[in-house]
Amino acid sequence: MIKDTILQHGKNIGKTMNNITAVVPTRKGSERVKSKNTRSFAGKSLLEYKLETLIKLHKFDYIKDIVVNSDCEESRKISESYDIPFIERDPYLATSEAPITDYWSEVLLNTKTEHSMLCQCSSPLISYNTYVDAIQKYNGVSMIGSELIKDFIWKNGESLNYEWPNHPRSQDLSSDYWKLNFGIVIIRKEEILEYNNIKTPNTQLYSIPENENLDIDNLLEFKLAEMLINE
Repeated sequence: MIKDTILQHGKNIGKTMNNITAVVPTRKGSERVKSKNTRSFAGKSLLEYKLETLIKLHKFDYIKDIVVNSDCEESRKISESYDIPFIERDPYLATSEAPITDYWSEVLLNTKTEHSMLCQCSSPLISYNTYVDAIQKYNGVSMIGSELIKDFIWKNGESLNYEWPNHPRSQDLSSDYWKLNFGIVIIRKEEILEYNNIKTPNTQLYSIPENENLDIDNLLEFKLAEMLINE
């Protein structure tokens, strides 16, 4: 599929997107939701939904390449059915014992382009338009998908984001607290090598829309995302 697409739009908004590889990581050892990325999800699989969005991005020249990085044989079959290159992950880096920083280096440095975009299947609600917006706003330094926290946060018996005993409306809480949800990560290889992390001192936080920022971490969230995907 990728080989036959016609590139036409992305090239008109800057050269960086011509140097981005979208990397889709999966692993067969998902613990809380068995076979999370390849099991049936709203008629397909999480991996298939993600690949179809990325193929559209590639078609319109917002990204240069797509690869699937995994130790999962079913992921290999799915990626091959879409004509997407498959990179076999080191078995150790597919375990829960491997440092997350080593995993990031494995999946993001093993590409042919200067920039990589980490695309987690566990964030299936992120739309094509949101990916386009993130890519257009990417300025060559680390970008991480995030969400604003509008909850009443306490630590060691003290409120962190409002002055107790005053009790503001949740929408009026401080806008200084953000959660990194990693639904979208775009980064240059130099930064990974320098900081051994995808979060750097200069990271740009990209606000993923509230109706798209669900990250599947358990079966309840899997079912919820399944209900929301086609709404």
